[in-house]
Amino acid sequence: MDRVPQIIEGFTHTEYLTVFSAIIFGYVGAEYFQGWGSLIRNRKNVKVYWQHTLWTIFAFTLFIQNWWGIWPRIALINENIFYFFYSLVPIFLFYTISVILFPDFKKVDEEIDMQEYFYQNSRYLFGLFSLYFVFTIVSSFVYPDIGNVLVQNLIRTLGVLLAAGAAYFHKNRTVHVIFLVIGYIALMMFFLALPT
Repeated sequence: MDRVPQIIEGFTHTEYLTVFSAIIFGYVGAEYFQGWGSLIRNRKNVKVYWQHTLWTIFAFTLFIQNWWGIWPRIALINENIFYFFYSLVPIFLFYTISVILFPDFKKVDEEIDMQEYFYQNSRYLFGLFSLYFVFTIVSSFVYPDIGNVLVQNLIRTLGVLLAAGAAYFHKNRTVHVIFLVIGYIALMMFFLALPT
């Protein structure tokens, strides 16, 4: 049986697979922009909640960091189809997070209180964050990682614990403010642990 060529007219198989990933990443990124756009367009019917807004920014920043961080892993998606499927898992998680963060404005005719919406969905949101951080820890062993992996995994473990705690205390507003501050600090520390 003939082996499938790795390059067809200068276009590698890795580039071919990366194009698909980039399209999916772009679609998920558009979900965040569409959500923020809907909040602005429907501002007369939406009671904005500052904590919800900051969590949407946090989630999007984490999403962008994920895109930044997969660069050294891209070559591996061509190794076998399981690496490729595995590489799509965080994109799916961020899509699900975006769906939970933003209401479907097409189905709502009355005023939306984003504070109420946030706390109704916070258990799912933080459960997904926790799952994402567990996934990133596992990924550091699945893929050869770059930078200070020990520090990165310590920060990821903190993320798992914080997100699980936030999911457990999903109605406690004070806890959410504390977790929000710690989450942003941890994200900045993680950025500093990444190689330049």
